[in-house]
Amino acid sequence: MNYYPTKRVVSFFLGLIIFGIVFLSLPVAHTHNSSKFSFITNIFMSVSAVCVTGLSVVNTGEYYSTFGQIVILLLVQLGGIGYMFVSTVVTMLLGNVTLKDRRIMQDIFDISSFSSLKKLISKAVFFVLSIELFGTLVLTFIFLRDFPFLRAVYFGIFYSVMAFCNAGFSLFDDSLVKFADNSILLYMVSFLIVFGRLGFFVIADIYDTYRERRLHFSTHTKIVLYWSAIITFFAFILFLFSNVFKGQGVFYSINNAFFQAVSPRTAGFYSVPINLFNEFTCIVLLFLMSIGSSSGGTAGGIKFTTLALTFVFIKSILKSNDEFILFKRRIPVELVRRALAIFIIFFVSIIFFSVFLILLETYINPLAIVFEIVSAFATVGLSLGITADLSFAGKVLIIIAMILGRVGILTIMIFMTNPVARKKKNIRYPESRILVG
Repeated sequence: MNYYPTKRVVSFFLGLIIFGIVFLSLPVAHTHNSSKFSFITNIFMSVSAVCVTGLSVVNTGEYYSTFGQIVILLLVQLGGIGYMFVSTVVTMLLGNVTLKDRRIMQDIFDISSFSSLKKLISKAVFFVLSIELFGTLVLTFIFLRDFPFLRAVYFGIFYSVMAFCNAGFSLFDDSLVKFADNSILLYMVSFLIVFGRLGFFVIADIYDTYRERRLHFSTHTKIVLYWSAIITFFAFILFLFSNVFKGQGVFYSINNAFFQAVSPRTAGFYSVPINLFNEFTCIVLLFLMSIGSSSGGTAGGIKFTTLALTFVFIKSILKSNDEFILFKRRIPVELVRRALAIFIIFFVSIIFFSVFLILLETYINPLAIVFEIVSAFATVGLSLGITADLSFAGKVLIIIAMILGRVGILTIMIFMTNPVARKKKNIRYPESRILVG
């Protein structure tokens, strides 16, 4: 069995995490306000940045100096782009791609030839830089109203990268609450979050469709856009009529309800205080946080395609259909099996981590603990305020959850798409019937 691609994924992320720990541990990375050095804090923050989670045990803007904040920014950028994008670009620049690597990348990206993959990656680089640059310019003009020019530019870069990479780190102690009345900022950050979540390949497909005047998007793009729109609309309506915006103006409620509908799905920013969320809102957020992005996107969590194929499977079983149909296209059984495996592993892992953390932190509300675990494993960054209060063992468990949530699902996907791993056994066992239901 060949584990080489999986080793490369793990090595890439662990290398970034170690890089972050080393540089965040330097004295120059801390401010005078950071009362004492804490190694576990630097480990936690490095993991959270590389896994684009955004969970923080300290106030990022006060604990870390500008140097430390830039280290976190770089970790988020590299971690958000992800192993497949970074390693493919670096390998192509070095001009050394093995036939085995080509086969695996073509299988994962569903590309007919390696030359097509090169063109797709080139477009991805262009789109990423263009979108982040556009976000930086708009956000800089917004921050100029409250900060000097250089500080506004720095904030523009920081929040543009954080939003596009779906990481919830903020240099303010209340995320974006102080900008709740600034509709331009809320929609700009939402725009960056959505485009980072859609993924490089969906954006490239949309661009090619309109440039070449094709009649239809690819099936993958249709699934991503359809499910993204449905989930966003569903969340927007729930937030709009929740108690969170009771007594607020119409436009304030609409703007912030939309922002809260977009952000919890692995971005982690919030524009209204978390303490306003009741238990019902928190349960809705648990659902939203579990759903991440499309494959090739910067976010974590359950992918849109995985969720869509899970529903297709359920629908086919209920209707006793032998085939899995989506947008008038037949989906291979193998893909449906992969989606179901990832779906089950995701939620079993959340249950496993939640039980352990509840046993470790007996004094914390179980709902807050489950919320924290989902946020960590789905790389969201939202918290009900318990992150800094966790014990040493609790923080270690969250660190493990963030790493497995970011790297584990990706390595499982690569393992299942590896042609070597898919070899079928020639043994067939006798069939047996059991009672179900």
